[in-house]
Amino acid sequence: MDDDTPVTERAWRYSTASFLELPLPGSTVAALLRGDEQDIRGLHVVAPGPPPSSASTSRLRGRQEWDRVTTPWPRTEWTINRDANTLQPGHDLLVGDGPSFLNFDQALSSFLHQRPHDSNAGRSDLWRIVQPQRAGWLSQITIGPDLLTAVVDGEALDGAVLELSWAAGNERQSIDGAGAGAHCFALPDGLAHDSLLMLRREDQWLDWRHFPAPTYGRARDASVVWEQPGPELELLLANGEGKHLECKQEVPEGDSRKKMLKTIAAFASQDGGTVLIGVRDDLQIVGLPEKPTVDKQQLQVVGMIRDSVEPAPPYESRVIDHEGKKVLAIEVSGGGQMYAYRDRDSQRPEFYVRVGPNTVPARHHEIAAGFRQAPTATTF
Repeated sequence: MDDDTPVTERAWRYSTASFLELPLPGSTVAALLRGDEQDIRGLHVVAPGPPPSSASTSRLRGRQEWDRVTTPWPRTEWTINRDANTLQPGHDLLVGDGPSFLNFDQALSSFLHQRPHDSNAGRSDLWRIVQPQRAGWLSQITIGPDLLTAVVDGEALDGAVLELSWAAGNERQSIDGAGAGAHCFALPDGLAHDSLLMLRREDQWLDWRHFPAPTYGRARDASVVWEQPGPELELLLANGEGKHLECKQEVPEGDSRKKMLKTIAAFASQDGGTVLIGVRDDLQIVGLPEKPTVDKQQLQVVGMIRDSVEPAPPYESRVIDHEGKKVLAIEVSGGGQMYAYRDRDSQRPEFYVRVGPNTVPARHHEIAAGFRQAPTATTF
C-alpha cells in the first residue's frame, strides 16, 4: 500500500476465484475496508466489512520477522480475520489462465508462499495490509569490544536522535545535522547487558534494536554484526540452560543424539532456542574436539536434523570462536507450527515441547493448537 517498491504484478483468474498481486493506493484500500465497491484491473471488487473484534494492528521495527515476512525498514501491519459466518471458498477444482489446483486453499498457498498447502492449517486471514515506514531505520549495527557503530538510513531524518540506553544511563546523538551514515558510541566497558539502541524523533520511535542476554535462540538479525564473539557467547550463557538454551559437550551419539533432536523439534514448535555444542552442562566452554574437523562436525549435525526433524525446521548453524576454542551454535527460530522428531527405527512422528530446561512429550491439546496456529496470510 502506497509503496514505491517495484512489484512483479501477477494475476491468476478462474471462474470462481481470482488471485492478484499488485500495489494499491491507500485510498483504494480504505474504500474496500469501508465496504465500498471498487473497480480494480477489470474486476469489480467488494469486501464484506469484518467485525471490529477481528482486526489487529502491529507496528514492527526493521528486521523483525512477523508471519514469515522480514523487511530492513519498520512497517505497520493490519490483519483482519475472515468472519466465520461468511461464505467460505469452495473445494472445487480451479482451472483457468493460472496453474490448475485441487481447491482454493491449495491455490492460495501456492500463490502467497510457493509451498504446498497444509490441510491442518487454519486460514482465517481475510486481509493483510503492510505499510512501509521509511522515515528512518537502522540498516546495520556493528558491535565491537569498545565501539558500537550504527549505520542510519532514511528519507526524513529531520529532528531525529540516536539513543543508546542501558541500566546505568544513556547517551544521545543528533542525526539532524549529520544525516544518514555511520554514527558511533564508545563502549569503554563493552556493551552492557539489556542495552537498547533507538532511532527516535521526540516521543516517537522510528526504529530500534534490543540487546538482552539472548536466552531466546533464533535466526540472527542480519543487520547486527558482532565483532566480539567471546562476549556474544557469554551473553548466550548468562542465564544458564533453560527453556531456550541447551548445551552439549560434543556432537552427541545414541540417546543423547535423540535428546538433542527432540529439543530442536521442541524449539521450532514453540518460540525458538539455541543448542551450543562445545559447552559442558556446567556452562564451561571446552570447544569442539580437533578431530574430525569442525566443518565435518557441523555437517554431521545438519545431516541429523535433516534426517530426523519434519518438516525442515527454521534454523542456522554457525561456529563461534571463543579464546581459541570453537563452539557450534544451532540457532532455531520458532516456526509457528508443530515440528516432529521421527525415530529412525519406528518412523513414528513424535511431538515435543520445552518446559524449563527439559524437553517433554507434547500433550494432545498442544499438538492440536500448534497445527491450528500454522502461519498463513491473505495479501491483497
